[in-house]
Amino acid sequence: MHILLIGLGNMGKKYLSKLEEMGKLPVLCDRDPNKAVGSYPFYCHFEEVKEPVKAVIIAVDPAEHVKLAKFFLESGASVLLEKPPALSKREFMEIYHYPTLYISEIESFSSCLDYFPKNVEEVHIERLGRGRGYLSPLWDLAWHDLYLLQLFFKDLQITSLKVGDVWHLEGKADGVPFSIKTAWEHPNPSRRWFINRGSLILDFAKEEVWKEGKLIHKENRDKLRLMVESFLSGNFDHRSKDRAMKNLELLESLKAIDIS
Repeated sequence: MHILLIGLGNMGKKYLSKLEEMGKLPVLCDRDPNKAVGSYPFYCHFEEVKEPVKAVIIAVDPAEHVKLAKFFLESGASVLLEKPPALSKREFMEIYHYPTLYISEIESFSSCLDYFPKNVEEVHIERLGRGRGYLSPLWDLAWHDLYLLQLFFKDLQITSLKVGDVWHLEGKADGVPFSIKTAWEHPNPSRRWFINRGSLILDFAKEEVWKEGKLIHKENRDKLRLMVESFLSGNFDHRSKDRAMKNLELLESLKAIDIS
């Protein structure tokens, strides 16, 4: 049985690198024939894959996610789907019920999460990216912070959104105010949570934790590899698809909010 990697763009190449580090020899699939790599079996159309597949990693345009995932989920394969898994809650419902579906949650493998405090008064988040993704900075970048917030809070609500060079979202998590600043192609990339007026800072880019201005934790952690290992071993959190569903609900709720 084989591992199939669909999509050899920016994220797909990162997945391939991790699979190679782990000694896995995947089957590859991409629409662009020029993206064939070495001697790996390669296909331009997923329906043409001949090898028996036990696990599939999908990292393509989100508009194609549901169609691709459904094809392999129906055959009983485990599927790790990049975020966002669909363009709407309604579309995601087509595959949500499959027990072998997992949604990418790379930041849930961060060591910083161990330092999230019990008593939280406010959370201000920066998710400023260097590159550019699909859909919008909210669906591409802030997505991470919304599923992370669900690890610590039950009731998330978005109350306002301002769109500009930097998007600014505000909301409440179990009554605790939070905000997310997010942007593509930002000159100063950042993935930080400022908790309780910055007395505690979780830096997800550097895997550092700062408390009262002092560095109290730093770790070199390969979060992508940990996620892939978890998926292939069958230990991935089944609730990832529940958090993805909630994210889709939150993002769709913005249609009812006056966006300025």
